Amino acid sequence: MSRFNKSAVFLLVMLSLLTVLLAGCGIKDRAPKKARELVVGIGKDGNQPKFAEIGVLSPNANIYESLVKLGTDFQVEPLLATRWEYTGNNTWRFYLRRGVKFHNGREFTAEAVRYTLENAVRPSGKSILKFSSARVVDDYTVDITTSEPNMAVPEVITHPLFGIRCPGTDPAARPVGTGPFRFAGYEKDRHLMVEKNPDYWGTAARLDRITFKYIPDANTRIMALKAGEADMIGDVPREAVSQLKSEKGLQILASPVGGIYMSFEVRMNGKAPRDIMRDKRVRQALAYAIDRKAIVENVWEGHAAEDRMWLPQGMLGENRDLIKGFDYDPGKARELLDQAGWLPGPDGVRVKDGRRLEIAIVSGYPSAADVKPVPEIVQQQFKELGVATKIIEVSDEGLYEDLLRKGEGDLWLTKGNQNNADPTFGPQMLHHSKGYYGENCGNPWWAGPEFDNLIDRARGTTDAGERAGLVARALHQAIDEETALIPVALLSNVYAANSRVKGFVPHPSNVSTRWEYADIAE
Repeated sequence: MSRFNKSAVFLLVMLSLLTVLLAGCGIKDRAPKKARELVVGIGKDGNQPKFAEIGVLSPNANIYESLVKLGTDFQVEPLLATRWEYTGNNTWRFYLRRGVKFHNGREFTAEAVRYTLENAVRPSGKSILKFSSARVVDDYTVDITTSEPNMAVPEVITHPLFGIRCPGTDPAARPVGTGPFRFAGYEKDRHLMVEKNPDYWGTAARLDRITFKYIPDANTRIMALKAGEADMIGDVPREAVSQLKSEKGLQILASPVGGIYMSFEVRMNGKAPRDIMRDKRVRQALAYAIDRKAIVENVWEGHAAEDRMWLPQGMLGENRDLIKGFDYDPGKARELLDQAGWLPGPDGVRVKDGRRLEIAIVSGYPSAADVKPVPEIVQQQFKELGVATKIIEVSDEGLYEDLLRKGEGDLWLTKGNQNNADPTFGPQMLHHSKGYYGENCGNPWWAGPEFDNLIDRARGTTDAGERAGLVARALHQAIDEETALIPVALLSNVYAANSRVKGFVPHPSNVSTRWEYADIAE
């Protein structure tokens, strides 16, 4: 063997020995660390291409952040703005957090706020805010001006609709925000994927990746959880909670009640044959005929509470007693219908002047699947009163609004969220003559001029206590006096998860849920 070959063999032997020695000392190649990924099954994909809001609401995947956020007590907390003040002339000044970067490395400044408010917020959001303009004062100061007095601007923009987008990017293709998670992929009706933002200015996310799978059918979502295809599911059917809670290896994660409401909005300006609700006695009779306690106990199994006032109690404080609401009183309901001239007919359905007492429930918002089985339960309760009820099911809010514009339906079942810290938000949007539904859907649920006046005054004061009192009086007008609104229940936000999921705390308002503390045990 040549000297060269002997040297080569010696070198190979020594390298082999060194590898063994290093391995024995614990120094060895390690496999790449497994990504901490959470798979969440949620309902149907509600992203609407015309709004380019991927990751904003369906779900809020924490890609974007607003200037302020909604606390679990429905109060305003700082986020991208550290403080704010009213400067007069319908203008609020916000002082921005420094050192924040968008996911593409671009610095967050006041220009991004101006761009977002003027170009990226959907019409209903601008209508709620009464947005007029945004002016850059300097890189870290921005003025937001409304077209009319709105002293609740900070409360309004806690809604994720006002999440700040990066100027010059295309949110319909690749959303770019400042949040703890950044966009990783989206396929319509299949999934939305986000990954940890390694340069996040706040508390770093514990997970490396979250995949939100769109699974519209509730039973299929439950099967995905049981089969291990999802670690967690949202939009849990209330009737499935007990069964899931009892299964080994699963847990129920629920928020306090309050952020989600179930109510009937009442069309009072319908034309024949949809004019029955013009008589307040009929509206109030139906409000007395709903057995809320039975619905809460039989449908939601402890994850809901009977509702008389439509808003989380903490938002109105001691003023909540101004709203009386309706107890279950079928005797009172029959008395009111008798007074209105609707008398029992031969088949049990009430009649008046040869006309049967038949109404239509439109179910529902955001979809019929989301509000089941409430329409069927209420249909039976109304039947016992002598009222025939037709249920019209719609699959999404677009169809819901289309029927509104056409003048269909008498009672409109809504499962909504108190999505910001402003107590005038829902009342103004749904029941004010200049709210979103007033201006865009023929003003179907208007609660009257006194209601408008009280909400306008509430939006015009900076005193939170005075605002709560005015809103309570407005809701007294809408519920007790006009019965343009029939509250049914306040719900909690419920998830089911396998036992490995930890750290996740559902927000009472689903769209304000934060994911950075969620984790999954290895």
